[in-house]
Amino acid sequence: MYVITGASGRTGRAVASHLLEHGHHVRAVGRDPRNLAHLADHGAQIHQADQSDPTTMTTALRGADAAYLVIQPNYIPDHPDFAAFQDQAAAALTDAVTQSGVPRVVALSSWGAQHASGTGPVAGLHRFENRLSTVPGTDITWLRAGYYMENLLDHLDSVRTHRRIIAPFDPDVPLPLITTTDVGTAAAEELTRPQTGTLIRELQGERDVTMNEVTQAIATAIDAPVAYERCTVEAFHEQLREAGVSDNVAAMMTEVPHAVNTGHLRMAQPRTPETTTPTSLETFIKTEFVPALNAS
Repeated sequence: MYVITGASGRTGRAVASHLLEHGHHVRAVGRDPRNLAHLADHGAQIHQADQSDPTTMTTALRGADAAYLVIQPNYIPDHPDFAAFQDQAAAALTDAVTQSGVPRVVALSSWGAQHASGTGPVAGLHRFENRLSTVPGTDITWLRAGYYMENLLDHLDSVRTHRRIIAPFDPDVPLPLITTTDVGTAAAEELTRPQTGTLIRELQGERDVTMNEVTQAIATAIDAPVAYERCTVEAFHEQLREAGVSDNVAAMMTEVPHAVNTGHLRMAQPRTPETTTPTSLETFIKTEFVPALNAS
């Protein structure tokens, strides 16, 4: 039995779907069973539990051969202390792994998690890695995923109305763009792969891509000019606050582009077949970005 936490999220859903398609028994865990109906239709056992509740999570993990663990990867925009939320979830998941005795874990982390600070929410995943890795008797693979291509969907309105993307990244800084589906597939494969001890595996996407290259790829796909405009980190912070994002979360979010632009947030492992995933930027734009652009 494979237990998938965060099964209603993008990576969790992809992990569960891949395992079900290959005939494995899956227990899909989430806060709202209604969001897991699609997995139930495909044979998953559904279990309601909150990642911050060690008691319900222990029950969810009990009897598992292996488990996929994920702390909510998206910011809670109005949260007064998002790092505290991360630490609460990390503590609950660590306690649940300890109490349930699950022998094998694959957990989602992020590029840059080797750093304790200066990386926004990634620092919380650094603390999660350190905490969970102390559990005795559990073999753990940490998947440090790159920058999700799905974040590009936040720019649909700007591309549609102004034919431009505005972001705080330097236009020529290389980004390890990856799809959440590729992350989920890698996690599913790791769950079924024997491993001893603690392992870190970076997932770097198909290749590194700059924001200038992103806009050019979108322009080619829609046969229209698209420009990239870099805003300052300070302007980005101001925009977030005007949009109602809490000061705590806005400060964390603005740490990320600063860390990327300075090279503090970067991949540590060499690019190899093991760290490279298959979906290219062009494929994502064709199959996800352009259909979403046309639909709206």
